[in-house]
Amino acid sequence: MEKIPLVTYEYLLGAVPIKGKPNNFFGSVSLTEAPGLFDDSFRYRLTVAVPKSDEEDLQITAQWYLGWQTYDVVDSEKVTKACFEASEEGAAAANRWLTEALAAVQTS
Repeated sequence: MEKIPLVTYEYLLGAVPIKGKPNNFFGSVSLTEAPGLFDDSFRYRLTVAVPKSDEEDLQITAQWYLGWQTYDVVDSEKVTKACFEASEEGAAAANRWLTEALAAVQTS
């Protein structure tokens, strides 16, 4: 069984501290032994959600869906999303959440 690599909060934070953009961490796990171009995969993404105002806190956003299309074109209703605390613990919790979702998909 493939695993989702653990990403650090420092990586996700990217250039946010200097008013820049966060780094996205994304990937996919094939759900078949010999995947084809249009076979569904477990696709995931982690990023730091930058608040729109100074009153809001940073959050880590984790997302996943099953499909072959990219995030740019997939229907948003197909994407499952969860938010976590913006910290190393939050990054680890987001990774666990994605890993548990992958395990559930693989056993169903």
